[in-house]
Amino acid sequence: MPGRRAGLRLPIELRLLWWLLKLVWRLPVWLLTLVGVVLWLLAWPLRRRGAGAVDSPSADAFYRSHRWRRARIDALEGNRERYGALTCECCLTHATDRWHVDHIRPRSSHPALALEPANLQVLCADCNLGKGVRYATDWRCQGQS
Repeated sequence: MPGRRAGLRLPIELRLLWWLLKLVWRLPVWLLTLVGVVLWLLAWPLRRRGAGAVDSPSADAFYRSHRWRRARIDALEGNRERYGALTCECCLTHATDRWHVDHIRPRSSHPALALEPANLQVLCADCNLGKGVRYATDWRCQGQS
């Protein structure tokens, strides 16, 4: 055959694409949509997924657990014994009704320390939300002087 090199054969993907384009050219739009949906459903199990998260319980499950609630109460009672009343270990206020038991080392990067009493401190909501997970400051030593 003139114009065609001997032994040159297109890859299967290009041949399938060419066949699909010839077929699609003659189909109505609703059928194209149906074909697209079917192809999407077939490709769904093959999608790429990101790396799995660290094996730790979800935040909701952790904060509802009996072990966390016990550690939280122990931290609150320890704070009450140290200061005589619940006191924020950062700003030393006791005039709030929103107390947070904060993880000094974040639970996301140090899951083994999540229930360790040495990793817990009592903060008011403003101090804890301002601190976030950016800082690992132990404020407990400030009020001891």
